[in-house]
Amino acid sequence: MRLAEPDVENLLRPDSRAQLTFGQQLLIYLNPFALFKDASNGTAMVRERALSYNRAMRWMLVAYLRRWVLIAASSFLAIAPAEAAAAQVSFFILPAAAFAVAACIAFTVTFFTLAAYVLLSASHR
Repeated sequence: MRLAEPDVENLLRPDSRAQLTFGQQLLIYLNPFALFKDASNGTAMVRERALSYNRAMRWMLVAYLRRWVLIAASSFLAIAPAEAAAAQVSFFILPAAAFAVAACIAFTVTFFTLAAYVLLSASHR
């Protein structure tokens, strides 16, 4: 689900986020790029304004970096106990695999969020 461009700026206010459904709030909480504008479509002026907005709002990515590093670390640390439990009862192989997949996804999201932060921090000319 992608938010409409005008909604992005409105969602920076807590009162407008409070009107969203739980699923939409979860999307904003986990998707580091949900509150950024698309700088690849439109006229040159629209793209430049969107890029300027994204550069000004890159500070939001720091919170997402912390969030996803915590998710990645906790998922990674949960793999070993789940594997140990799977050695006793075969049912626990599913949670071990789920933690491993979650850790891989979280590491990937962390990498791309860090890359976006670095690229948005770079000088534009």
